[in-house]
Order: sequence, then structure tokens, then C-alpha cells
Amino acid sequence: MAKWNKADRPDVTPDEMYEIAEKVTGLTFADENLANKLRATNMTLQFSFSDEERWGPDVIPKVTVDCTGDPLSIITGDTDIDPTILMIMEAFTAHLFWMQKLNLMAAITRGQIKTKGPIPKAMRLLPMLKPFYKNYRLVLADMGRDDLLAFPPD
Repeated sequence: MAKWNKADRPDVTPDEMYEIAEKVTGLTFADENLANKLRATNMTLQFSFSDEERWGPDVIPKVTVDCTGDPLSIITGDTDIDPTILMIMEAFTAHLFWMQKLNLMAAITRGQIKTKGPIPKAMRLLPMLKPFYKNYRLVLADMGRDDLLAFPPD
């Protein structure tokens, strides 16, 4: 069992989440080989985050990654795009996932991540996530977010 809990997590605002997402995808999409693989999926993924305790029930940041065009794009906030796959989770869960402290399938099974859309398609993306994990940590370091890098403690 984990030695940490959600109450111990560092605070992140929706605007900070957007900034992190934009920087991580910018770094990752710069790898043309990976960008081509993502483009070949022809999918749009949307991530919907919540943190009711800190942001209230009405603040639901969304990040949409559009792999259907050239160049690949990211949209923060509301959009009319109908995603291929929608993933709904608490911001805390997203951080654990990007820090590689949470198994995606286990989180879906336990209901920590709710999904809409074809899960087998989403699973095909898993091998392409390694650069995102690395870039998530790089961006947090560049932003001086050592508190997030250190959470959760091992």
C-alpha cells in the first residue's frame, strides 16, 4: 500500500496544468518520428481533469490532443472536437500516471480513470508514451516544480 495519499499532493492550478500540457506536447511533438506515429493513429484524445476539493465542482480543465492533422495540435479548454477517446480523471490521478506510478489498465479497472471510446485503440498508444513521461519530468524541472517531481515519494 502507498505511503502517501491525495491530501499530501502539491497544488496545481488549471492554468499550470495547461502550461505543463502545452510544454510537454511541444517537446514531444518535435520528435518527427514519434509525430508521424501519432499522426498515423488518426485519433483525437481528450483528457478531462477535476480537483473538486481545490477547484470546486464547476472547474473541469480539458486537454485535447489532435493527431488527425499535420501539424499535431493541442487544445486547452473547451472545444467542439468530438474525441475518439475521452479520459476523465482527477488531476492527482493524471500526475501519478505521468510520473509512472499508476498502471493505466488497473486505473481504468478500478474506476480511477473513466473512459469513453474504443479502449483497444487507446492501448495502442501506450508504446508511444515513453517520451511523454520523460518530457513531463523535464518540463516540471524547467518550471521549478520540484514539489511535483518529488511526489509521490518512493
